[in-house]
Amino acid sequence: MILVVGSNHDDVLFFESSLKDAHEESFLGRYHILIGSIGSTEVGVIQDVYTSFVSSTILMHLANKYVISSVINVGRASLVKGTLNIGDVLISEQTMFLDVDQISRDNNVLLGQIPSFPRLFSSSFEMINTASKSLDVVFDGHYDKGLILSSSFFRQNKEDIKNLEDDSYLSSLTNNIVLDGEYAGLALSSYLLDIPCISIKVIEARVGEYTSLDNYLSVLDKYTSLGKAIIYFIAEISRTDVKRM
Repeated sequence: MILVVGSNHDDVLFFESSLKDAHEESFLGRYHILIGSIGSTEVGVIQDVYTSFVSSTILMHLANKYVISSVINVGRASLVKGTLNIGDVLISEQTMFLDVDQISRDNNVLLGQIPSFPRLFSSSFEMINTASKSLDVVFDGHYDKGLILSSSFFRQNKEDIKNLEDDSYLSSLTNNIVLDGEYAGLALSSYLLDIPCISIKVIEARVGEYTSLDNYLSVLDKYTSLGKAIIYFIAEISRTDVKRM
């Protein structure tokens, strides 16, 4: 099964409507997964996944119940740094937690790093390349690759991420950096389970700016084109062996 994960119903509506012979199953008391097929591929779609704590737990639970071959996180993100505009798309190359800080306890640990784990969790090269080709075929907007910072706290104020400017590695990056609320948790569980994982997000605002109604509607308008690209992406990764790199 390929698992598609979004924060809310808007994020996954296109994929739900694309499923054939779908049925719903409940788990962990309040969550629901819609399982069906897209082409010849079994796909599970889940929404209401807020915070990396929840996303990590959910993926570990589902991986014990189903055979999950890969994970695709969809939805929206805020731009921290880079050249992307509202409505543009970012493909995750790497992700990092913002809710983890053990620096004062361990001199070998960096900002955002869980002790004994990588600081940055990388998407597989194959998934990045295949996602890029899929967007080239279908998506008519601008997209790029970059780093996703994940915070389980809803951040809108630039002061809340000011400590990132003091990090020499992050401040040296010239590529795009965006902020979301759930992807790092998925990447952590995928790392433990050895399941390829990627996030493909639409930029809804810059950090420190609230999303206007016009921008929100613009993002939703992009969801149809992006959904078609991800359907093509699902077909491509289903017929090839995607490995973690």
